[in-house]
Amino acid sequence: MKDEFRTRTIRSRRAWLFCLLFILHPSSFILGQDIPLVGQPGSDFYGAAGNGVKVAWSVNATEVLEDGEIVATLTITNASNPRKITRPDLKKLAAFNDLFSITDNVDPPAAEGASEVRFSYRLRPRNRQTDKVPTFEFYYFNPAAPVGKQFKLATARPIAITVKASAPKLKPPPMPLTEPDQLFAIATGTSLLSRGSIFSEGLAWLLVAIAGPLLALSWYVAWRRVYLDAQRLAKIRRSRAARRALDAIRRAAHEPDSHAAIAAAVLNYLRSRFPLPPGAVTPTEIGAALTELEMPTADADAVAGFFRKCDAARFSSASDNAVSLVSDAGALIARLEAA
Repeated sequence: MKDEFRTRTIRSRRAWLFCLLFILHPSSFILGQDIPLVGQPGSDFYGAAGNGVKVAWSVNATEVLEDGEIVATLTITNASNPRKITRPDLKKLAAFNDLFSITDNVDPPAAEGASEVRFSYRLRPRNRQTDKVPTFEFYYFNPAAPVGKQFKLATARPIAITVKASAPKLKPPPMPLTEPDQLFAIATGTSLLSRGSIFSEGLAWLLVAIAGPLLALSWYVAWRRVYLDAQRLAKIRRSRAARRALDAIRRAAHEPDSHAAIAAAVLNYLRSRFPLPPGAVTPTEIGAALTELEMPTADADAVAGFFRKCDAARFSSASDNAVSLVSDAGALIARLEAA
């Protein structure tokens, strides 16, 4: 009888403790459920869940040159599932894409058990009229709210910035004239109109007629030799750059952030082959820079399309994205080497 009474007492205490925990933290028993598809916002929802989720912007500087960039970090706090939140794509938001050229940074994932996650972006102002990092709207799922009102809106307030004019480029100093003064003296007199003897004039024309073709032929032979050497050297350098890029791509497929590593390997290959400007980092900017370097439009579009596929694959849950990107990267390098 005593053992049965003790067992009932323990069970009763456990039931009261469970009820107390549910009353104090009801969301801890609900957040384990999946977020319902019904009622989800059509935009600005990135899979966050929690009670009282907050978002905020922070920047590394509030003043930037018109050809410079700032790093803006979006911090999401009080989320119960920070590791499942999808990175917001600011390039798809007109309020941001109209003001900035945007590049996603490679951020580490949220730590196990953390209640916040951060996403950082490199923002380059498109013009001097850009005056802020805009407001960012962020919907999240609150399981403790009444049914029908569980999707709440959090807002990251804008941050004012100032875009300054770039420093003017200094003109090179004029080159001083070091030649003798007599070379700049103006000759005068009737001797300038004399034609000289017929023999000397004819001989001069004969020498010009003979020396011209000989000089051109000599220059052509020398140029052909130099050109062939340069052509062979360029071919060796291209094949060497291609081999290094393919090795880097194969290694990148086994890294944690394989999509970003593969894109970086292809970008390094392009920079070793073509004089890309340092600011060409987005797919559109890379394609435009290659077109300006007189690359065929079809090849430049293929390069830009590959980097867009890399960006899309970073947010895909498919397991063969890295394998597909490795194959596409190898085909792209083979195409450029054959061009």
